[in-house]
Amino acid sequence: MLRTFFRVVVAGIALGSASLLAQDAVLSHFYGQGVHRFFARDYVGAFEDFNTAIENGSDDPRCYYYRGLTYLHLGREDEAKTDFEKGAQLEMQSAGKFFNVSKALERIQGRQRLMIEQYRSKARLAVMVELERQRKARYEELRREEARVLDQAPPPVGIPEAAPAQQVTQPPATEPAAPAQPMPAQPEAPAQPTEPTAPAQPAAPAQPETPAQPPAPPQPEAPAQPPAPAELPAPAQPPAPVENPFAT
Repeated sequence: MLRTFFRVVVAGIALGSASLLAQDAVLSHFYGQGVHRFFARDYVGAFEDFNTAIENGSDDPRCYYYRGLTYLHLGREDEAKTDFEKGAQLEMQSAGKFFNVSKALERIQGRQRLMIEQYRSKARLAVMVELERQRKARYEELRREEARVLDQAPPPVGIPEAAPAQQVTQPPATEPAAPAQPMPAQPEAPAQPTEPTAPAQPAAPAQPETPAQPPAPPQPEAPAQPPAPAELPAPAQPPAPVENPFAT
């Protein structure tokens, strides 16, 4: 049962791939035929071939470039510029397929080639700007992810975790004090008349000073008494004779 199912799936994929290859081959045929008609100056027939390939889902930028060139020869320049712009966008987006656009446009020179190159350069610049924007977006995403991981990481061992900073509360605003009212100036009291002072009394005449007494003559000092002679010590007494206990 499973083998049958897998066989059916593989057969479907193979048929799908074959149909896609067949479709690409048909679209490539219309593109090649249109190029031959274009250089043969059969611009109407070339336009029909390129238009048939594009309307059937061709993503080949060369079809748009050559259909735009056909529009120029038919006098439809605005539509030609639209095809040039679309072809440049497809050329920059064709990452899965390779279309040798430069080789296909070798025979196109002059004003027509300059117009195509302007749209190609503009498309390249737009792709570069988009790639740079994506690169910056990825870089910012990596920075945010790194910051998130660092915030969730535990503090290192041995280093205390920093305490959260305390919020300083602002004191409530006080109303400005009312300006002090100036006190009314008191009228000064009239100065009192001063009483006349009594005349100063004359000073008493100074008394004559008494003459100073002459100092008394100094008294002669008494002669010093000689010191008393020191007493001689008494002579030592001889010791008493010891009695003989054996004497009768």
